[in-house]
Amino acid sequence: MSEPLLTVKYAGLGFNPMQVVGDSAVGHLDNAGMIRDIFAAIFPDLGDVQLGRLRDALKRSYLDLGWAPGQRGELPAFRAFLDLLRNDPKPELTRLDELDDYGLFGAITGAPTLLDQAQPALIEIHGTQNDHLQRAFATFVLYNLYQNMFRRGPQQRITHAIIFDEAHKAARLKLLASMIKECRKYGIAFVVASQEAKDFDPSLFTAIANYLALRLNETDAKLLAKSFAATDRVKLAADRIKQMPKYKAMYYGEGLQAPTRVSLLAEPPGC
Repeated sequence: MSEPLLTVKYAGLGFNPMQVVGDSAVGHLDNAGMIRDIFAAIFPDLGDVQLGRLRDALKRSYLDLGWAPGQRGELPAFRAFLDLLRNDPKPELTRLDELDDYGLFGAITGAPTLLDQAQPALIEIHGTQNDHLQRAFATFVLYNLYQNMFRRGPQQRITHAIIFDEAHKAARLKLLASMIKECRKYGIAFVVASQEAKDFDPSLFTAIANYLALRLNETDAKLLAKSFAATDRVKLAADRIKQMPKYKAMYYGEGLQAPTRVSLLAEPPGC
């Protein structure tokens, strides 16, 4: 009997993103930079000055509780950096108030990670119509998985698969490329589904083992063809992707010398 589906809906994060995983002497600084990048992906219009203030507030929330290079202190509350920003005479980050209205920064520690679950889980982000909250919830859940894959350490086999649909919405998120490059060692298969391949950092494609390309426009078709076709076959592969019939796709995986066309849906009799 298959395991029942676990549905995860937004009711606050249930975990504290400020948690530092690992023994790095500067882990708190790494964490501050990663959370800054997450907010940069949630609010793409934030500029360098605003993001610099954001990282500084995150860093100070650690320093105020005894963190320093090579020294661990107490865990800051997630909202501590927000309170520091509000005390700044020029915070320039009122966009965060919108997330605070939904209770995003009231995160606590204690909820089990999804990597401790054996049943399939669906992250439901449409409980609210607020696009920024949807993006924040999905991204911080992904970050929690990233942290906990390091916490449990390398694995001998694949134990979990993460399927990230509409992943082009997180194209600016550096965490995505970092996690994809490292996840297999930690027992995680990662599937990225998107309509906008051109939006991703080129470094992401160097870590992908298997491609499934449906019909694409010229820009995306060329980008994917360069990733899996031999140099002298790139134009041919791109043309085939651009002309792909409905329910057909180009597949390329480890062990194949060339991409091959596959059917996604069996053709009805008589076709």
